Amino acid sequence: MPADVRINQLTTDVNVTDASAMLTPQVLERIVQVVLKRLEEQQRSQRDMVQEQSLGSRRRMDRE
Repeated sequence: MPADVRINQLTTDVNVTDASAMLTPQVLERIVQVVLKRLEEQQRSQRDMVQEQSLGSRRRMDRE
């Protein structure tokens, strides 16, 4: 059964923070390092693919 509740006085603390401020410098540095590593891996993979394609083209030209 519903009941009425009366609050004469209410005190509360509200903390508002910027979401980006929640990262410690150490956590942010770790994130940056992981992102940089993955970008380097992608670039290396792309270079390897281009090199393999280039070698494949040369082999075909040598056969002709």
